[in-house]
Amino acid sequence: MRNIRYNLLFVGLMLTFGLTTATTFAQNAGRPRNTGTLTVKTTPVAYPVKVNNQLLGMSGVNTPAEFYLPPGMHQLIIEGPNGKNFSKEIEIRKDVKNCVCLKIVEEVTTRACPYNIRVDGPERVMEGDLITFASTNLVTAGAIPVNYNWTVSPNNLNITSGLGTSSITIDTKGLGGQTITADLDVNDGVYDAACRQRISVPTVVESLPAPPAPRRFDEFESSSFDDDKARLDAFAIELQNNPDAQGYIIMYQGTDKASERAGKVELLSKRTLDYLVTARGIDPRRIVITNWGTRPKTTYDLWVIPPGAQPPVPKE
Repeated sequence: MRNIRYNLLFVGLMLTFGLTTATTFAQNAGRPRNTGTLTVKTTPVAYPVKVNNQLLGMSGVNTPAEFYLPPGMHQLIIEGPNGKNFSKEIEIRKDVKNCVCLKIVEEVTTRACPYNIRVDGPERVMEGDLITFASTNLVTAGAIPVNYNWTVSPNNLNITSGLGTSSITIDTKGLGGQTITADLDVNDGVYDAACRQRISVPTVVESLPAPPAPRRFDEFESSSFDDDKARLDAFAIELQNNPDAQGYIIMYQGTDKASERAGKVELLSKRTLDYLVTARGIDPRRIVITNWGTRPKTTYDLWVIPPGAQPPVPKE
């Protein structure tokens, strides 16, 4: 952001903070149960991080530092240089990552205006993240209150907090593939003609990856169980090659005379499970066998369910 001012009064060295926050639905293997994750990254060096007046550690620089907190509102303080601290109340949600990024900005001030505003926001976030756009007044000696007028686009955004203050937080649920723009109109009602600022910060919201889907492996009509074993052998090999996947078998009872003579699918299901477990070594906890009704001939419908995918459901 560049601001050109022509009222030159003094030259001073100012330090300030810019803030970006975002939360992401994430699962960390080492994270305690029933907690959310706070990540803190500062540029260009690390600074002490306190939550609720308790020192948790140092911020990350290239890689954010992670801290696990119980859900609820917490007071975050990042102790900057020369006694200049960043303080904000943050919300921690269970199984949600809340990311705070701070830039330490060194700027030469050459203006008489009582404010010189910088606005920071993340360049990119994932759909469902909470974003905070934060403004900082580089003029620390200004005695006149500053008015913060925020507008956002698209205009149907859910602003969860901060209107009328120096920072706002936006929920990006349902906004994947769009660009959010936060516009800040800053004035103090006194020096508006010379000092008024209008600042725009865009953030790209990336769409969440498509959830995993169940995969049909095979579908065939039962002839004799000895013949069926060849198809079940291939199914067992597929499950062995995908040790995290679930095997899902849908059985249909045949209504023809041959199917009725061969027996009910309940008996066939038991033989199928016994064969996969005993002969093929598949963990029985990885096999689900269900009966979905009737077809002209007794039929197997074999599915592989990857982690996180939902099994197929009967069509109405």
